[in-house]
Amino acid sequence: MNLRDAQAQNVWSIFRQISQVPRTSKHEQQICLWLEEFAKNNNLVHRRDSAGNIVIELPATAGFEDSAAIVIQGHVDMVGVKDAESTHDFLKDPIKIIEKDDGWLYADGTTLGADNGLGISLGLALALEKEPAHPKIELLFTVDEETGLTGADALQEGFVTGRRLLNVDSEEDSFTAGCAGGKTTYTTVELQYGDIPAEFSPYLLAVSGLKGGHSGISIHEQRANAIKLLTRTINALMQEFTLSIADIQGGTVHNAIPRDAQATICFDPANLKKAKQIIDGLVPSLKREFSTTDGDLTVQLNPHSQSDCSRVFSAGTGAKVINLLMALPHGVHRFSRRFEGLVETSNNLAVVKTNTSENTLQIITSQRSSEESCLQYITGRIIAAANLAGAKVKSSQGYPGWQPDMNSPLLAQCKKVYSELRGKEVHVEVVHAGLECGIIGKKFEGMDMISFGPTIEGAHSVTERVNIESVDNVWKFLLKLLATLK
Repeated sequence: MNLRDAQAQNVWSIFRQISQVPRTSKHEQQICLWLEEFAKNNNLVHRRDSAGNIVIELPATAGFEDSAAIVIQGHVDMVGVKDAESTHDFLKDPIKIIEKDDGWLYADGTTLGADNGLGISLGLALALEKEPAHPKIELLFTVDEETGLTGADALQEGFVTGRRLLNVDSEEDSFTAGCAGGKTTYTTVELQYGDIPAEFSPYLLAVSGLKGGHSGISIHEQRANAIKLLTRTINALMQEFTLSIADIQGGTVHNAIPRDAQATICFDPANLKKAKQIIDGLVPSLKREFSTTDGDLTVQLNPHSQSDCSRVFSAGTGAKVINLLMALPHGVHRFSRRFEGLVETSNNLAVVKTNTSENTLQIITSQRSSEESCLQYITGRIIAAANLAGAKVKSSQGYPGWQPDMNSPLLAQCKKVYSELRGKEVHVEVVHAGLECGIIGKKFEGMDMISFGPTIEGAHSVTERVNIESVDNVWKFLLKLLATLK
C-alpha cells in the first residue's frame, strides 16, 4: 500500500504536520503549543498541567452521552538519533519523510518519530472524522516519555476522568497487557590528567556501522554495542603497548543501543603498525560474533589532525575507565520464567561522554525488569562496579512495571472487535519495553488499560520505519472499537 491509497488520510495529514515541529525529549514546548492551537482551531476543550501534559476532550457523539469516558493516550516526544554524517538539528529542523515502493515510510538519516507521533496522530484524527461514533474521549498527551516517563509521573488526580485507557504506543497484530519497569543509572568518573612522552601522536579510533535500536524492544537480539566494541579494542591495544586516552564518546540516549563510539588515543607512531595489526586481527572476530545482527560494523584507526596529546587521562585513570567499561554488563541478564520468550531483566550500556570542562567522564546505563527484585539487583551490579572504580553513582527513581490483567473487560472487548474485523485471533503479550501504563495505573485507581499501535520497526534508530497498511488497520480497528464502548 502507498500513502495515496491509504484510508487514514487524516492520520497521515496530522503526522506530516507534527513532523515539521521539533519534539525531542525535554524539548516539547513547540509541539505542546501546536496541540493547544489544534484544540482551539477545532473548538475543543483542552487543559495543560504544570509538567506540560495536555488533555484534549472530544465530546460524546449521539447515542453515547451516558457512556463512560475513555482515555486515548500517547507521548509527544521522540528520540533524536541521526547518522554520524548528518547535519540535522533536532531543535529546529523538520523530519524529512521518505516514502519508498515497499509500503513503508522512512526518514532521511534520522529517526522518523513514528514512535509515538503516529499515536498522537491517531488520536487527533478522531476530531476530524465526519461521522464518528464514540463516548466522550480524553486525548491524553504526555511529555518526556523517552527519558524516564517523567510526564506521566507528574500526572495529578483529576487530570483525566475516564477509567478505560487505550495506549497507542505498541504494535499492530498484538495487544500489550503488561510491561517492564526501569531505572537509569548515572556513573561519574573524576578524571586525573598526566604527562606523556613528547613523541606521542593523536589517533582517532572509531566504531561505526552498527544497527543500534530500542533497548527495550531489540535487546534480546544481542546486537553489537559500539561502546563495548570500542572498549574491547582499546583494551586489546593496551595489552600490547602504552597508550593514553584523551577523549572517549559513544551513544546518544539512555534507551537506544549505541550505534557509534569513538576515542582519541595517543601513542608512539612506532607502534602504529602493531596497532593496525591488532585491529585487523580483532575485526574479523567481531564480524563473526555479530554476523547475524551487525555485519556492517567497522573499526577504524586514523591520525587525528584536529587533536593533540597535551591533555590526556593519567595512566591510572585510563586503566580505571577501560576496566569499568569492560566490567559493566550489557544485554539480557535473564529471561522470564513466567512468560516464554520474554526478556525479564536487561541492562543497556547507553552513553559514555568525556566532559573536559568538568574533568569528568559520565556513563549512562538503563536497567529494565518485569520483576522489581531483579531490577534492584541489576542496578546494584552497576552501582557495585562503579564503587569498585571509585566513581560517583546515582540511580533515578525509576518507573513501575505494568502487571498484566488477562481478565480485563477492555482487553476482552478489544479481542472481540479485532477478531470480527480481521478474522483471526490477536496475540496478547507482555513486553520488555517501558510503557506509561505502569505509572498511569498507579496514579488513577481502577484504570483498565490496553496498548496497541501500528507496525513500527527500528524505533530509536535511523532505520526506524512504519508500515503504511498497518496504520490503516489500526485506524479501522480504533473506529470500530470506539463504536462498541457504550
